[in-house]
Amino acid sequence: MQKVAFVITCKGRLHHVQQTLPRIVEQVPAEIILVDYACPDNTGDWVESNYPSVKVVRVTDDPGFCLPRARNIGAMNSVAPWLCFIDADIKIRPHWVEWMGANLAPAFFYRAAPENGERDDETYGTFICSRLHFEQVGGYDEAFRGWGGEDDDLYARLRDDLHLQESTYPSEFVEPISHDDAERTTFHDVKGKEVQRFINDCYIRVKQYILRNHASELSLETRRSMMEQIKRQFAHTEEAQQKTYSVVLEVPRVICRDGSFQDLLVELNKQRKFVVFGKRELSMNVRAVSASRQGASAAREQAEA
Repeated sequence: MQKVAFVITCKGRLHHVQQTLPRIVEQVPAEIILVDYACPDNTGDWVESNYPSVKVVRVTDDPGFCLPRARNIGAMNSVAPWLCFIDADIKIRPHWVEWMGANLAPAFFYRAAPENGERDDETYGTFICSRLHFEQVGGYDEAFRGWGGEDDDLYARLRDDLHLQESTYPSEFVEPISHDDAERTTFHDVKGKEVQRFINDCYIRVKQYILRNHASELSLETRRSMMEQIKRQFAHTEEAQQKTYSVVLEVPRVICRDGSFQDLLVELNKQRKFVVFGKRELSMNVRAVSASRQGASAAREQAEA
């Protein structure tokens, strides 16, 4: 039987935790970790008073909300060999923990099964993986601070870097509590889901391209800088809704595979082939503007992203 730690994060969602946590406690998983991320509802206090078996971890140094950081902190404060990341607004149904104990296998990570060929957006981030594999890929990317994106990024790294297979658990085990998008973005700078989705997509494309072709790693500081530059260009405009766009990023001190550092200038473009007509094509142009070991380089690359 596989032992699983449930990791729940909360900021401003006590009313959801009060509905969802009792169901998790009833199924007695190996561990339940609740991360109170400076929650204005004092969710951690309520949990400690009513469910002393749940381990509460408090984050007090961030007035906003970084879901990836909250989930990473929750994982670090657990010891079970498997991790189930679940949002505060997800109710679980009977026998899910029992199903996990009998079915989880190391070569896989698990997401809710699609229904009628489509995944439910509201359970998209509820997933299970082994602690070993979660740690091997470095957990969630804490450069993500708005709605979404961190899950797609992590799933891609589990598949591409560790060659894990994506499997499913029966979707009937999880039931989302319906609520409006305002609750999802209360503590985020960008309120529009589609704008944030676009920002996330640009960031993931640029990050993946640099890591495939230029760098052995990107520091969290560099990744945060990339994300913030994209946000500044699109968060307060309507361009994120357009079918063509251009993003320019300065990416400093990229750690190259030979151990040197390079400053990169990255351009991500989606433009029509013939300016006013033709198929829209996505391209990435990367220019090294300096290098600490080998001197300045004017090498250019252009590739279909």
